[in-house]
Amino acid sequence: MSLKPTQDPEAVALAQMVSAIENVNKRMTAWASENQAAMAKAARFVANAVEIERATQLALAKTMAGVVEPIGQLFSVVENMNERITTWVSENHEAVIRAGRLVANAGEVAFRIAEHMAVASVRVREALKRSDHVAKLGWTFGSNLYFVDLVHLSELTDSAAADAYVSEWYEKNDPRLEAMERRLRENPRLASFSTVLPQCFSAIRRAEYAVTIPCLMVILEEVVTQLNPPHIPASTDVRKALRKGGRVARVAEQDIFAAAIWLSLVTFIDGLYKQYPAIGAPFAPVLSRPAILHGRKEAPNERIEAIRLLHTLETALSLHRRLPTSRAAKVPALVTL
Repeated sequence: MSLKPTQDPEAVALAQMVSAIENVNKRMTAWASENQAAMAKAARFVANAVEIERATQLALAKTMAGVVEPIGQLFSVVENMNERITTWVSENHEAVIRAGRLVANAGEVAFRIAEHMAVASVRVREALKRSDHVAKLGWTFGSNLYFVDLVHLSELTDSAAADAYVSEWYEKNDPRLEAMERRLRENPRLASFSTVLPQCFSAIRRAEYAVTIPCLMVILEEVVTQLNPPHIPASTDVRKALRKGGRVARVAEQDIFAAAIWLSLVTFIDGLYKQYPAIGAPFAPVLSRPAILHGRKEAPNERIEAIRLLHTLETALSLHRRLPTSRAAKVPALVTL
C-alpha cells in the first residue's frame, strides 16, 4: 500500500484557479468560432464564468485564512506586550531609578566588605603568629573560642585582663560548663577517664575547684603524650613530645592553624612543667604540675584555674584532630565474665 503525497492547500487552490482560467479561455475560443451558434448560449456562459470566479476566490480565501489569522494574532500579542512594558516603566519610573542606585551602592558595599575582610585576614594571621603570647597570658590557642576572641586575646598584654575576658566568655557561652563536659565525655581519647572526669565537673559546680586540679593535670598529660606517633614508645615526658623540631612540631608546621595551636600548647606546657627550687618562691606560678602533684604546694581553689586546664585539654584534643600521626585513642576493653 503506497501513501499518497500530502497536497498543500494553497497549491490546490492555485491549481483550481489556473484550471478555471483555462476553461474560460476554451469556452471563449469555442464561442468565437461558433459565433452565431454561441449567441444563444452567451447568457448561460456569463453566468457560469461568474460562478467559477466566485468559487475560485472562495477557495483561495479559505486556504489563506489559516495563515493570515496566526500572523494577525502574533502582531496583536507583540503590540499588547509593548503597551504593557511602556505602562510598567511609566508607573515604576522611580523604582527603576532606585534599582539603579541600589546596584551602584551594592558595588560600593561589596568593595567595603572586601576591605574589611582583608583587614580581618591580616589580624587573624597576626593572631596566629602571637599564639605563644596568648599562652604566656595563660590561655592556649584554638579550643572553642571564636576568632574575634582569639584576636582580642592576642592584643592584650596583661594576664589578669586575659583571665577576666575568658572568664566572662565562659559565663556568657557555657556558664555551667555543660557543653564542655559533653564534648569531653564524648571524646574517645578520654574514655579511660570516664569516672573521674564527670566527678571533676560535679566538683566544679559545687565550687570545689582544688580537688579537680590534680586530676585535670593527669588527664592533660595523657592526652599530650598521645600526640606521639604510634611507633614511638609511650613516655611521660610531656615536654619532649611537644619539643621544637620534634615529630609533632614538624607535622604541625604544615598547617598554619595546627602550628598556632602547637605553639600555644608547648608554651603553656613548658610553664606548667617548669621546676621551681623552693616552696613558696615569689616567682612560682599558681599552676605548677611538679609542685602540686609532688605535694609541695596545694592546688588553687579557683574556678578560673580549673577552666584554664579544661580549656588547655580541649586545645590538645583539637591538635590531635589536625595531626594524622598521633597515637590512636585508648579505648578500654570490655570485660567479659
